[in-house]
Amino acid sequence: MSAQGKTGQSGSILGPRIRQRRRELGIRQSDLAERIGISASYLNLIEWNKRKVAGAVLHRVAEALGLTLEELDGATERRLVGTLTEIAHLPTLSGAGVEAGRIDELIGRFPGWARGIGALARAEREATARAAILSDRLSNDPFLGEAIHRMLTRIAAVRSAAEILTDYSDIPPDRRDRFMVIINEESRALSDAGEALATYLDKAEDPDRVMTPLDEVESLFETHGNRFEEIEEAGREVGGRLTASLTDPLPLSRIERARTLVDRHMIPVIDRTTEASAAIRTAPGRQRARRALSDYAVGTLLLPMDLFAPRARDLKYDVEALADLFSVEVETVCHRLTALLPGEGHPRFGYYRANAAGTIIEMRGLPGLALPRYAAACPLWVLYRAQQSPEAVIRQCVVFPSGARHVFIARARSAGPTGFGRPRHYLTDMVAMSEADARRTVYAPDPSARVDEVGPSCRLCPRASCAHRVEDPLLD
Repeated sequence: MSAQGKTGQSGSILGPRIRQRRRELGIRQSDLAERIGISASYLNLIEWNKRKVAGAVLHRVAEALGLTLEELDGATERRLVGTLTEIAHLPTLSGAGVEAGRIDELIGRFPGWARGIGALARAEREATARAAILSDRLSNDPFLGEAIHRMLTRIAAVRSAAEILTDYSDIPPDRRDRFMVIINEESRALSDAGEALATYLDKAEDPDRVMTPLDEVESLFETHGNRFEEIEEAGREVGGRLTASLTDPLPLSRIERARTLVDRHMIPVIDRTTEASAAIRTAPGRQRARRALSDYAVGTLLLPMDLFAPRARDLKYDVEALADLFSVEVETVCHRLTALLPGEGHPRFGYYRANAAGTIIEMRGLPGLALPRYAAACPLWVLYRAQQSPEAVIRQCVVFPSGARHVFIARARSAGPTGFGRPRHYLTDMVAMSEADARRTVYAPDPSARVDEVGPSCRLCPRASCAHRVEDPLLD
């Protein structure tokens, strides 16, 4: 069985976390079982991930161990499982014998080490990306080529004048002085050229950053379950007082008006949310987070949750029908779908946005659907081919090698200014849900619907016969 399959079977850090916490507190297994009202043998199965635990039993376990449910099995740890699974299959570790099937145990027993490994991997990825960017700039940037040429010319002039002064001791004083002036002038010019080059290469980024801004924002939204109650409350207050300014039926006009309201009345709560997050550590991350939270705030004004949630259920979460009903763009509806509370009977949605180059530029993660961070995602995802049919909503039913089944809904849209002779630039918005959740939506797959065999990425996919493979699998 592949390493990925083993990991998917255990699939939880709950067991190892319970076992490790119990040992740290010096509680015997039989004593803990008695406290929570189950047998010691059943607790043993839970601790070794042979049985699932949820509901009232999980609450009693957390209480007995002095932990919150988030501490026992939080979103951060689930995200870490996906990260470490990818790390375990990196090419540099292919011969290291990494026990990919025991990742959940590592996180449960040694959470600090697990986070440290993830941080080191992110730092390595960032350093590699910077080196690639710098290499590309050194090879192709005309400014760098000219700057380096100027520096080499100045260095040659200084060296030539210095060699003459060193090799010829009988040079007349006036000519010696002239050579000294040349060395001084060329040295100053060389210094100026070096300073200009350093300024050009300098970055405003934090050099100690180990997460990309996209990672930081994804972590912020994941920690909050894609929903920010303080911003929702602020949206209800602002929307209640200023609804009249949002009556223009033109979507773009309404969006711009909503953004004006956000800028005037909701920036303080957005800043508080950003500054309070431990996930946002860098200046670029803060900027991206503020933009993402501003978009979220706009959604609270255009699609108030007390109106949006029931209508979304009535329309079976049809993104186009909801966009028409509320006179907004489809991407705004997609954002709001991810903020619905599954506990209130709604499906759980994830959201992904890609540009024409296939780069993921925004995401609201879906538990159980990890997007690769160390390799390109599977090219068979509808996210990457929706731009062949712009403005059309396309459904894709998929099955992963692990057996997990999802439904993807993607739509490509034109972005930026348009007009005759202008090139069209497209972005693709994709909503993802589990197949079980999809059955409660208008996108429910019928028995005859085609199911595409996809993977997370070529590196992690064991489908050897896939005609679209570009890299060999790293799984055993």
